[in-house]
Amino acid sequence: MKSRRGRKYRDKHCIKEEEGGLSLLPDVIVMDILSRLPLKTIIQSRCVCKTWQSLLSDSYFASLLQQKARPTLVLQSEPKQGPSNFYMVELESGIHGVLKFNTKNNIPTRHVELLGSCNGLLCLFALNSIRSYYLCNPITGQFVNTPSNSKKQKRVGKLVATVHGFGFSPESNQYMVLRITNKKYNHPNVNLRTEGEVYTFGTDNWRSIGEVPFPVHHKFFSIQLNGALHWIAERDANGGSDIICSLNIDTKKISTIATPPDEFDRVDSEIVLGVLEGCLYICDSMSFYNLEIWLLKNYGVESSWSREIVIAKTSLPKEMQDCVLKPIMRFKNGEILIQNDCNYMILYDPRRGSFVNVSVGRVGHEFKAAAHVASFDAIPCLTF
Repeated sequence: MKSRRGRKYRDKHCIKEEEGGLSLLPDVIVMDILSRLPLKTIIQSRCVCKTWQSLLSDSYFASLLQQKARPTLVLQSEPKQGPSNFYMVELESGIHGVLKFNTKNNIPTRHVELLGSCNGLLCLFALNSIRSYYLCNPITGQFVNTPSNSKKQKRVGKLVATVHGFGFSPESNQYMVLRITNKKYNHPNVNLRTEGEVYTFGTDNWRSIGEVPFPVHHKFFSIQLNGALHWIAERDANGGSDIICSLNIDTKKISTIATPPDEFDRVDSEIVLGVLEGCLYICDSMSFYNLEIWLLKNYGVESSWSREIVIAKTSLPKEMQDCVLKPIMRFKNGEILIQNDCNYMILYDPRRGSFVNVSVGRVGHEFKAAAHVASFDAIPCLTF
């Protein structure tokens, strides 16, 4: 009874406030004001009254929120037992590692792995299944999953390794999952074969795309940009020079992008691919002296590779000097958020050559992270 009276009181209270205050402002102005609040405050504002809940669910407000998006991470903790916890953290200038929001809704959290984030939606892979994936909005709690396969598929070859990717096409507004398997065959002419298959959310079936180059790195696989998924692969089975593979989400065709010129440091094979400031980047994080980050300034133009960031290895903490490093985002003040393959994070300041350890509230150091833009939008018509 208390909760019901509380809701009625809030609604009446909000109406009274509007009669002499916010009701005098156009909805677009109110939404603009709300979009400037911290994410946690915006989420709490949905509970104030039905009017605000309606405004915050409007597609115009969702577009405002993306335009004014603050640097945000989505984190998945890795508990030894039980379900994972998912968090969203706004990283504000000068206030790093402040926990802003902890998701508490009905999205799947048990035996799942975070694959990626796009347009406020997360893609999760069910670890206890072969082809089960979830597309979910951690703010609204809405999620859809890939349909279960009723037909039993004939097993051909012995499965050696599997990697998964997630991407989005702005042209078709479609979200897609990529699954690449590496199989061993007892055949005189075929030893190992890599095969790819894709699933587009909103459709009924998986689709084979045939033989595809297998990625060199499983940890940081599948970078999505400009309606395509990207990964590093070897040019040939004899360990030739690495290439960047690009799978177009709409056409399902694979093309290649050449890596930077010869001055790109390739002391070791631990080459990492990612996105910074809307550009594809590549770096060899296991080189002896420096972490060099090369950006493809004009997508698709191979001559536009530019060495943008150089970080001396000696300026990094000892526990990160011998690890695979992945820059996650770059802030307006030039600071770079970097994660290693052991899920440890630092914030690096290239102007001072200094770093700060990043520890997020109760999450601690052990977590998976992805750059994220929060959204209150519903998942677009993806029901089965």
